[in-house]
Amino acid sequence: MTIFATDRLWDEAVVLEGERQVLRVQSTRDALLCLKNHWPLEDGPAASTAKRTCEQGLSSDDDPTLARRAFIEAAREAGFRVNSWTT
Repeated sequence: MTIFATDRLWDEAVVLEGERQVLRVQSTRDALLCLKNHWPLEDGPAASTAKRTCEQGLSSDDDPTLARRAFIEAAREAGFRVNSWTT
């Protein structure tokens, strides 16, 4: 498993509600670890995009909002209920 020493905090956390779990994600690193370790869909197109976007966001100066948006789309694709003030 790759450990990401850097992180990019989001302006607002995203809370995902599934059938058997609730996940609070507040950064690009959190999102990537969530996608890699706790995701119900491994091959969804939005999940793949979110992984790439998060990895790129951790190794560049990209706006963390890009990773957050991609993560929210992956969460919807996976059937999570997404709770956030701005989505």
